Amino acid sequence: MKSKTILIAYQDDLWGKSLSSFLHSIGYKVKMAKMVSEVIRKVRKGNLHVVLLDDEIEGVKAYDLVPLFKKIDDKVQIIVISSEVSLGLVKRLRGAGIFYQAMKPVDPGEIKSAVECAFEKIDRENLKKEGFFPFLIPRRVPA
Repeated sequence: MKSKTILIAYQDDLWGKSLSSFLHSIGYKVKMAKMVSEVIRKVRKGNLHVVLLDDEIEGVKAYDLVPLFKKIDDKVQIIVISSEVSLGLVKRLRGAGIFYQAMKPVDPGEIKSAVECAFEKIDRENLKKEGFFPFLIPRRVPA
């Protein structure tokens, strides 16, 4: 994986910008979005790896957005940042296919760990696709 790209889809400008600067400072390429249409457009482009998703954007709940994102790109890893702790919400989010659920207030260390684990999962899935020893697979050499 060349560049590790994260999309932060967050309603609150202050927290979104602080998360963005934190993740950028540890080496990730970060994009921001505040509107649902903007998030969908960026996920559709297909150059995202991890999405940090607020529990609600423009009145649309995260558990309604996650299945849509997974249909667009099933490889994208979604981390939902939620303020609600009900068991029903957790079941809906897990059933929708999230990678991780973090709780508000946001702990940068927890987010860093979750993002690192999401990229490790992506690397493992790519390794399975290529085989255990990808360097032994013959490839065409450009002329």
